[in-house]
Amino acid sequence: MDKVKQFGRDLVGHFQTGVSYMIPLVAAAGLIVSIAVVGGGQNVWNQTSNIWGVLRMIGQQGLNFIPVMIAAYISYSIADRPGLAPAFIVGLVSVQLKMGFLGGMIVGVFEGYLIQWLKKLPMPASLISLKSITVIPLISVLVGGLFMFYIFGAPVRSMQEGLTGWLTSMSGQNQILVSMIIGAMMATDMGGPINKVAYTFSMAAYTSGGYAISTACFIAIGIPPLIMALACFIGKKYYDDEEKENGKTALILGIIALTEGAIPFAVSDPIAVIPSCMVGSAIASGLNSFFGVSQKTALSTFMAVPFASNILLYCISIIVGVVIGALMCNLIKKLMHRDQKIAQEG
Repeated sequence: MDKVKQFGRDLVGHFQTGVSYMIPLVAAAGLIVSIAVVGGGQNVWNQTSNIWGVLRMIGQQGLNFIPVMIAAYISYSIADRPGLAPAFIVGLVSVQLKMGFLGGMIVGVFEGYLIQWLKKLPMPASLISLKSITVIPLISVLVGGLFMFYIFGAPVRSMQEGLTGWLTSMSGQNQILVSMIIGAMMATDMGGPINKVAYTFSMAAYTSGGYAISTACFIAIGIPPLIMALACFIGKKYYDDEEKENGKTALILGIIALTEGAIPFAVSDPIAVIPSCMVGSAIASGLNSFFGVSQKTALSTFMAVPFASNILLYCISIIVGVVIGALMCNLIKKLMHRDQKIAQEG
């Protein structure tokens, strides 16, 4: 049982590594697509006759490369450098088979552990020099490619299509609930594994046209630092001088949508900060979903305001989430301060 738990923890770490390497690709490609949509409108999706259409094509090629990228770096996390090239190749095969994001993750795990096993196989001394540059890449690409084509392709493609259909058709209370869960997950560990799981799920929705789900993720990214900036401003007596300075930094990081701006507060007082950020982010994402507002860019929180389908309701969602989160944080701090005072007096 302990080995199974350790394997699960290792696998989560490998997924986290893959997502970490993927994020710069998503940021670059997503922003290029966003610029294209801003400049050329929705007509850019079906043409390359002007600069906006060309930019859309460039960005979309980057987004289409996401499964390959995540496959390669999950494999790299498991098997080190020998895992890169085979996973790139088999990842491209999975894209051709339309296995989507799930396919990329499966390729990364399959290739990584296959290569890790091949590295341990004994070989004659005369072949040692060829092992890493010829034998391992050849066998891993052959086996991985054939397995993807004949075994994993059809069922994974069906799962991907089912997930896509579910994401794009979700409406009403189900959509609001999922949006709230995603918002809360984005604020749970602020850049850690849980945050990345929600981000990965939402990017799968974004690349499949599930903008309601991706909007729930993107709107939540800057909420935690904004909560802490407001909490410091309205509850100064609960924060020392260093935290007040961190609050100013958190405001800037919240505006440019960097969740990590709330980490110093979460480290110093996790009991008050983390639940408050989770609740505030969940309310912002859920309320925005309730209003039916979405945006089709990869921009986050306030940076996406100009592209929201209803700017006023989008901003209201952010403000309500931030205010509730800040009030909750300071209320918890007040209760904790009172309990500490009572204990000291006793």
